[in-house]
Amino acid sequence: MRRVGVLCLVAVAASATMLAILVFPEPFFACYTQYGRLALYSDEPFDPARARRLLAAVDSRLRRSPLDRGAPASIFISNTDWRQRLFMNIAYGAGGVNFFPLTRNVFLRNADIDADTLYGRSGRPTEQPRSLTYFATHEIGHTLTAERLGVLHLWNWRLPVWIREGSADFIGFGGSVDMFRLYRRYRAHDRYFDPETGHYDRYRLLVAYFVLRKGWTMDRLLTSGMTINQAERLMSADLDRTMNFSRAALGRP
Repeated sequence: MRRVGVLCLVAVAASATMLAILVFPEPFFACYTQYGRLALYSDEPFDPARARRLLAAVDSRLRRSPLDRGAPASIFISNTDWRQRLFMNIAYGAGGVNFFPLTRNVFLRNADIDADTLYGRSGRPTEQPRSLTYFATHEIGHTLTAERLGVLHLWNWRLPVWIREGSADFIGFGGSVDMFRLYRRYRAHDRYFDPETGHYDRYRLLVAYFVLRKGWTMDRLLTSGMTINQAERLMSADLDRTMNFSRAALGRP
């Protein structure tokens, strides 16, 4: 029993230490700059002026969302593998991770801040338009949706994945989405519409459909509980009819 008690204490201490590291990670990141309510930290040097321009772009995209209340957030870039394993934890290998409500900090993998570029697990830069600005805004977007839903909805944890990731992606692109172009790619079975590729184009399309075309508020979307199959049936019935009519009106097959 004594050994069990010691093991329990060790587990509690380890958990408390990990939580403290996630909430107060600043000592692990030597380089820092700030723009308004946003702070950027990295374990490698960067050009502060370019970094502030990046933060200004993130701030601009966030402010386009009706969920944004101007609250502060901090972005941490881990270029070394051991930092990625420590701070990204079970999401190691992903582009970024958000631990809200434990903290408003978000953590991203290795990146070139000056070039506004994030690098994938393969070591290659992610393809545009998925810039570092996009990834940072996407992760903070998870904070915005979780704050809006609150503890009674268990923050983001009860959301269908297409709403959770699609909303963050919609925010990540500043709400600027060419819905019809995305839908043509969806109908062509573009490989990036498979979430297994790490892209959320399919989810972003669905969110754009309900927000931009159907006029839903983000609150209605977040609390709808709609399954992805239900959402895709509604979208396809509408856009197939609309786009077929458009092609006929233009005299195209």
